Amino acid sequence: MNAGPVALADTEAAPLAVRCVRALLERHGLPKYRQSPWLADALGLSYSQAHRRMSGTSVWTLEDLERVGALLGENLADVVRLGEPSKSVPAIARLGSATFECRLWIGERLDHAGPTQVVALSTAAGWIAVVASEDTSQPAYAIDRLEASPAKSARKTIAILDDDQDLTNSMCAHFEATDYEARPFYKTADLLSSAKAQRYDAFVIDWIVGETSTLKLIAELRAQDSACPIIVLTAQVVSGLVNEEEIAQAVTKHGLVFSEKPVRMSILSATLTRAFESSQPRTP
Repeated sequence: MNAGPVALADTEAAPLAVRCVRALLERHGLPKYRQSPWLADALGLSYSQAHRRMSGTSVWTLEDLERVGALLGENLADVVRLGEPSKSVPAIARLGSATFECRLWIGERLDHAGPTQVVALSTAAGWIAVVASEDTSQPAYAIDRLEASPAKSARKTIAILDDDQDLTNSMCAHFEATDYEARPFYKTADLLSSAKAQRYDAFVIDWIVGETSTLKLIAELRAQDSACPIIVLTAQVVSGLVNEEEIAQAVTKHGLVFSEKPVRMSILSATLTRAFESSQPRTP
C-alpha cells in the first residue's frame, strides 16, 4: 500500500490520526506518558520525533498507522476505527490451565466482580481475560463477548528476524507453505514490541542484526517464555566476525538451537520440528 501522508494541514486528518494511535495504545495498556517512548522504540525514532507524531505536529502516513497496528496485532481498519473499549480487541485468555489467543468485546468498568466471573484486564502487554479471583490489583472490565478460533491457533506462529529482507521473506514463504504462520521482522525493536503484545510459538533470529548482536533480545524473549524454541542463525563464525564462545554460552544459558548460514530450508524445517518435539519448560 502506498498512500500519502496524513498531514496536519489536511483539516482534521492529522488530529484524527493521533486520536486513532492514542486509542490503540491505550487499549493495549499504554498510558499517555509511556506512548511517545514506546513509539520511538517501535518505529526507530528519536524521542522528539515520536513526541511530534503523538502531539500532531508531525505527519503520519497510512503505512505508519498500519505498522503500529501490526506491532500490536491489529490491522489498519482496527486502528482507524478509533476502537473504544467497546470494540473488539486482541487478547490472551488465561482460564485455569488453558492459555489461548482470543478477541474481546470490552464492556463497562466493574466496581465489583464475583470471584468466578471472567473479566478483562488492561496490561502493558495488552488485554487479558482472567477469572476475577486471580487478580484484583487493577481495574477490571466486563466482557460482553469472547471469541476464540481454535482452528487458526492450531497453526504454530513463528517470528523470523533478519535484516536481509529477501532471506526473511523467503523463510516466511517456506514456513507458510508447510502449515505454519510466519511473521517477518527486519528490526530488533519491531520484534520485541510485537512479542510483548502477542505470543509466538518459536523464533528464528539472526545473531547479528544491523551491526548489533541480538543477545539482549534473546534474553528478553526467553524471560517471557521459558520453553519456546529459539533458533539462532549466523554466517560469521568461520570468518571470526562473531564471538564463537559468546554464542556457545548463549546456547547453554537460554536453550537455543544454532544453525549456520547459508540457510537450507529443509534442514531448518526439520530442526524446528525437532525443537518443538523436544522443548520442555525451562527456568530462565
